Amino acid sequence: MKLNIGCGHKKLEGYINIDSVASVNPDLLHDITQPLPYEDLSVDAILADSILEHFDKYLRFIVFYNWSRVLKIGGIINVKVPDFKVILTKFKKFGFDNFVDTIFGENMLASKTYCGHFGNHKFAYSPKSLKSFVHHFGIDDAKITHDGYDMILVGTKSRHVSQGELDTIIIHSHANSFGDTPDLPLHFVRKKISEFKKGTD
Repeated sequence: MKLNIGCGHKKLEGYINIDSVASVNPDLLHDITQPLPYEDLSVDAILADSILEHFDKYLRFIVFYNWSRVLKIGGIINVKVPDFKVILTKFKKFGFDNFVDTIFGENMLASKTYCGHFGNHKFAYSPKSLKSFVHHFGIDDAKITHDGYDMILVGTKSRHVSQGELDTIIIHSHANSFGDTPDLPLHFVRKKISEFKKGTD
């Protein structure tokens, strides 16, 4: 079983094409911030093409756990995101306004589908930070190649990481140093995200 997560209009043969936008007619209409409807260690391969950058610094841990949880030991994950270090070198070429709009402004998918807040970029990666992030989830032997401004990470799941183990991860908040602590454990962050969601229902 292979999953194409956040497929948009790029639906692939041999994959279960998953998206939260009904108008792209995915095989499975699913809110990607919620647990995938598959058992632990049941999926052979996952493709996440240009989707991870659409989740913020904290929510990305919850989203990626949903992916890694279902992946088998030895399963392959393929993640494509913009390489922000490469993009930064083009800042002068873009100019400030075009740069900001290019990185954060777009939520029209392929100029034909409005995908709401899911469309906007909310976090950025370098090759080093992306490898470090996926390592938390038991993804090792990660190799990165480049395709223009984008980087493609292909990694293998070497061990199954439980939610309990992940909850001990400490996330540093550079902009939150005025708070009680700038270092937040993931279990605390998950609780706050859950409280926020309940407040917006």
